[in-house]
Amino acid sequence: MSDHTAVEIFLSRLFKCAGTVSTTYYNTRVVKTPDNAADIELLKQIRLISPDIRDTFQLRSSFRQFLNTALSTERLFAIGANVSGYFASLEKLLAEHSLAIQDGRDASAEQYEMAIREAISDIADSIDDELTILYAMVATKFAAVSTIAEKRRQNLHYQDRTSKLVSLLENFHFADFADQLAGNEDLALSFRALLEDRIPTFREKLKAVLKQLQQYLFEFRKIEDRTRLVRSFALHLNRNPDWAPKNWDEAATPPEWVGLAAPMELACHPDISQPESEDVLREIAAGIPASAEMRIERRPPGQLVEETPETVVVVAQSPLKKAVRAFFTEAAESPDWISARRWWLEHPSMTISIGEDVWLLRLVSEDEREGRDSLWSFRRVEHPHPVFDGNVLIHDVLAARRGL
Repeated sequence: MSDHTAVEIFLSRLFKCAGTVSTTYYNTRVVKTPDNAADIELLKQIRLISPDIRDTFQLRSSFRQFLNTALSTERLFAIGANVSGYFASLEKLLAEHSLAIQDGRDASAEQYEMAIREAISDIADSIDDELTILYAMVATKFAAVSTIAEKRRQNLHYQDRTSKLVSLLENFHFADFADQLAGNEDLALSFRALLEDRIPTFREKLKAVLKQLQQYLFEFRKIEDRTRLVRSFALHLNRNPDWAPKNWDEAATPPEWVGLAAPMELACHPDISQPESEDVLREIAAGIPASAEMRIERRPPGQLVEETPETVVVVAQSPLKKAVRAFFTEAAESPDWISARRWWLEHPSMTISIGEDVWLLRLVSEDEREGRDSLWSFRRVEHPHPVFDGNVLIHDVLAARRGL
């Protein structure tokens, strides 16, 4: 009988198809070939891929949305979190849980408790994921699109979505979820720690994002006005190639629009090297108020006090640093290339608290810092980013003893 759980078996099968999943994700679809036929059949069995047109396949929407959230990928008009649906599901589960307790169905009540706990976590995670997507959009100013009109439509889409979510969270205190969970200590604690105590923070962060989106919309409108003026001037130059601005300095009575520019502010200071500035400097010095008399406070003589020995604080080494050193120690003695992602999976006792993306970035940083004088060889499995020039997407890193 196998000691592996169903989750471990599923993840190990998914890891075998990592290359096909990555290609399908970044190209939006993949063509079935003899090389990837086995991977596609396996992904169809575990319901992570679905048929497309012309003998191609694409990732299922739920799996693709999970990767978008995990990788903070910027998508056009990304689907938002259905927070209201999660709240409706939680309300139904609470009602069924109450009926199960009244009817004395203990087994059903325990199942509903597990479902309620998952529903609470789903709501908190969905709001957190929504904030991640919105922060990415605001930070890049909708970099996935190039024209001002597209950016403006993207802004309106996310502004409307954020406003609805803020309104939903502002009305959260009218719900009686906490009262319904008061009879179960574990569920009440989960609800309070995972959701109720975090709602004010979520609400304030979403309001900040909404304010930034409104500011961006105002800036986009100003850019549109300036663009319209520049285009009109360019059209004027094309129609009148010999046109040149008039020298208004020579006009005795310039038109009114010439004086609409904001005046220049000049700050003048006397030149202390010129004798003519002596009177001005004297007036400035006379206007400086006299300083109060300085008081010198003398400290009383001190006493010798025997110093206590300093406490030696031993800082425990972080799990990430231990794992990095263990990986490179093993790689320095290995005659074959060691995959960092496979090593991360095979050593859960050391990497359980380390995210896979953090793990890869830490290894790359460690090699750049000590790679020249190290005892290992290092290689990155990467390819250029399809959209952003000058960036690369790192899929894995390999390490082995020096000389390979």
